Amino acid sequence: MCFVVTQKISDLFEVDYGQSLSLNKLTQAPPGEGVAFVSRTARNNGVSAWVEEIPGYKPLPAGLLTVCLRSRNHALSTFVQPRPFYCGYHVFVLQPKRQMSVEEKLWWARCIEANRYRYNFGRQANRSLAGIEIPNRAPSWVLEAKVPSFRSQTALPLDTFPLDTKRWQPFKLAEIFHLQRGQRFVQRDLAPGTTPYIRASALNNGVSSWINMEPMFPAGSITVSSNGSVGEVFYQPLPFVASDDIVVLTSKTPMSAYAGLFFSTVLHAEKYRFNYGRKWFTNRMADHEVRLPANKEGNPDWGYADRYINSFTLAEAIAERP
Repeated sequence: MCFVVTQKISDLFEVDYGQSLSLNKLTQAPPGEGVAFVSRTARNNGVSAWVEEIPGYKPLPAGLLTVCLRSRNHALSTFVQPRPFYCGYHVFVLQPKRQMSVEEKLWWARCIEANRYRYNFGRQANRSLAGIEIPNRAPSWVLEAKVPSFRSQTALPLDTFPLDTKRWQPFKLAEIFHLQRGQRFVQRDLAPGTTPYIRASALNNGVSSWINMEPMFPAGSITVSSNGSVGEVFYQPLPFVASDDIVVLTSKTPMSAYAGLFFSTVLHAEKYRFNYGRKWFTNRMADHEVRLPANKEGNPDWGYADRYINSFTLAEAIAERP
């Protein structure tokens, strides 16, 4: 039997309640400007808005961790804040008691999130967070890891690749993709492993677990949820296994990772047409039309899609450049 030596969160961090500010009483700023406002969301590093600085009220410093205390599905969502920020209700702020690298903070954030199963909307962590047990130290690979910096990356002007959607052409999905449904598995029969298992989830790129199975579908495919979180679309960078709630789209012509991300965003915009009562099954999906940039031959212009995504400042952060 393996015993893990643990410590409490309060042994490693100063645990304080956040500022409990109300967003509707603040003046919002354009995205990316002003001060980040951290709320109970599990998306976008916890940042739900950008606001103007409050006169005489200094933002919390960069480098702290924020923890969501109360949420229907995302309690204990934990993030490292890289910029000064304000925070709303039901958010705790953790200040390391010793010097830590960003990489180590990110690892501790994942350790805290691993306790999410203990909480829900009716059982929040405001009284018990400080006492949650986590490992007594980070493994050596965490201390040696380096998160790449993209500060030196520069973006091309936005008008370099204009999105003139009026000139886009409609394509049925079956015309440009092979569509195949995944298979049904019983979760308890799946052993842990290294293959992504894609299910009908809106989180974590659709990956619900990592299992010990040979991949069913190749890297570079697009996964679409036809049940559960209907209409969630993800580009899959690794070979994977998919449940029967997933329709897998494999391009009939070569498509780069950037083009795949471009298409995934376009297809995700169709999500509003479907829901749990109007599911997006394979036959309906095959006949569904989406509008895409087209080349002179009348085919999807994946080259344009590639160049468009590649023009973004942080394109290298989402897919490796060729």
